[in-house]
Amino acid sequence: MQKDHKHSSNNYINLRDAPIQRKLMMVILITSAVVVLLICSAYIIFEYYAFKRSLESQVATLAAITASNSSGALAFDAPQDAYEVLKSLSAEKRIKAASLYNRDGNLFARYPVLAGDSTFPSKPAADGFIFTSNTLEGFVPVLEKKDRIGTLFIRSDMNAMYKQLQRYIELAAWLFCFSLVVAYFLSRLLRKTISQPILALENTARIISEKKDYAVRAVKAGKDEMGRLTDAFNDMLTTIESQNLAITSFNQNLENKVRERTNELEAANFYLKQQNEFVETIFNSSANLIAVLDTEFRYKTVNRKVEECYNVKKEDLLGKTYMECFPQAVGSQTHNDILRAMSGEQVHTSITRSTVINGYFENFFIPLRTDGKIYGVLLMSNIITDIVLANEKLQQLNIQLEKSNRDLEQFAFIASHDLQEPLRKIHIFNDMMGENFNDIESVKKYHSKIEQSAKRMQELIQDVLNFSRISLLEEQFVQNDLNKIMEELKNDFEVTIREKNASILYNNLPSVPGITLQLSQLFSNLLSNSLKYNERNPVVHIKARNLSKEEIMENVKLNPAFSYVEIKFTDNGIGFDAKYNEQIFTIFQRLHGKQSYSGTGIGLALCRKIVENHKGIISAEAEVGVGATFTIILPLQQEQ
Repeated sequence: MQKDHKHSSNNYINLRDAPIQRKLMMVILITSAVVVLLICSAYIIFEYYAFKRSLESQVATLAAITASNSSGALAFDAPQDAYEVLKSLSAEKRIKAASLYNRDGNLFARYPVLAGDSTFPSKPAADGFIFTSNTLEGFVPVLEKKDRIGTLFIRSDMNAMYKQLQRYIELAAWLFCFSLVVAYFLSRLLRKTISQPILALENTARIISEKKDYAVRAVKAGKDEMGRLTDAFNDMLTTIESQNLAITSFNQNLENKVRERTNELEAANFYLKQQNEFVETIFNSSANLIAVLDTEFRYKTVNRKVEECYNVKKEDLLGKTYMECFPQAVGSQTHNDILRAMSGEQVHTSITRSTVINGYFENFFIPLRTDGKIYGVLLMSNIITDIVLANEKLQQLNIQLEKSNRDLEQFAFIASHDLQEPLRKIHIFNDMMGENFNDIESVKKYHSKIEQSAKRMQELIQDVLNFSRISLLEEQFVQNDLNKIMEELKNDFEVTIREKNASILYNNLPSVPGITLQLSQLFSNLLSNSLKYNERNPVVHIKARNLSKEEIMENVKLNPAFSYVEIKFTDNGIGFDAKYNEQIFTIFQRLHGKQSYSGTGIGLALCRKIVENHKGIISAEAEVGVGATFTIILPLQQEQ
């Protein structure tokens, strides 16, 4: 971190010391680039949303016409006529699939007829259109004299939009490059009008400084600000030249007197210089920050440590007030301690967090007196950031250790029952199988139960291993597109989704940094629970939004320096009693009977551990018979 800070500081100094011609060119180029980039981006975004609105309007109109033409075929139960109506959509290349459903919601006709069953929804959904990543699809009613006799499904691709956007982006790139080239050549032509008078003035000042010739005058280039500056510079030279002549004459009269006093003062000055250098060396070599303020809060002096710590020059502080230099510190503890010291009180604060820089100090505020009257305050600060951070880290580690101990105690308490239960059953069924060894049917039954108990024992052991391995953070954090993770999970659960006629609804999920396997496991467990604990057609809604600064500040578990995203995972399952909102995340905790639903009771505990590994929060809300909502808050960046 220190190297990065030093590198950025060097870049700042190099830019500050760059020639004015380069600065002018950089200002013009950066301004031109930003303007062109903003205009192109705004145009492309506008075209993107305009195309989507146009496509939705066109497809909706085409769907309405097709639905109107299909009413007769549905009314007279003529699938072939319905197919001919749908086939007419082939004239529109963007239409990839269409199907008709009768009044009972059964598939009546489809286009193309050779497409697989997975191409068409098994049942019509709610009326309206939705965009997916590559298609626009929706359902419209088929009416016969205001009586709904069926539903039309239609799907259109968006390849034309993406090709158009690609052309816009290519054009924008060429325009961006061309604009930079034009701005570069214009800046080369125009910068001379500003830089040349400044360079001429600088060259004149250098000649005067080197040769001590105050008769030299700068050439005035115009009547603008530089012209007035040149006049003022020349006037100053005239004054200096006249004063120099007067001083030369006066010096000639004083030389003899000075020569007499010089010998006397040289010895005293040499001793005084040694003392001053000694004090200055100690002052600037101190590891503490040292500063002196007068009674008007103006800086009288500071040591080198202050310059290094606050990245300022001593000359920029001297003569200015504390409030002018650090307005953000007004009203802080340090400000109040200075006021106390001004009143004559010697103040010592063991730990103070700086409002100016991110660090901690031990501060001393000592009144300075002459003849009993206070003329200033001496400020001495010792940087203790490393000590404070080490203590905070130690406290965090202690908290984590206490939590780990509690988890271990809880794990051992519950595991003593859950992990031993299959073993007890194996032992009991093995004894019963021995007692009924001659009864083949009994032997088969007990053998089957032993296999089930052994399988459950294996699942418990595997889930416990997965739970314990989640704490190992050896994997690197990478950006993960949650939309892609959900698409892969939908493929994994394809059979279950089809069997239960489930709907998984989400759109525009964000990308978050994390460990891909763990994030996939997190959403897999939540999706599995939504599908498993559901006695009707499952409907899962996944929505995401960014938290505001106010919401982050209100939550003490979140780092206010980070940005966060909230992901809500809502289903219409059997739900659970609200009093179990926290208990469900306990390992081996199951709210439903083992005979009703399979599982080991580790899934949600695994989810909480994954979210905590990613410095996030997970919580649950539910209502029996209505469904459950799991809220996940994850940071949009991770500490390195």
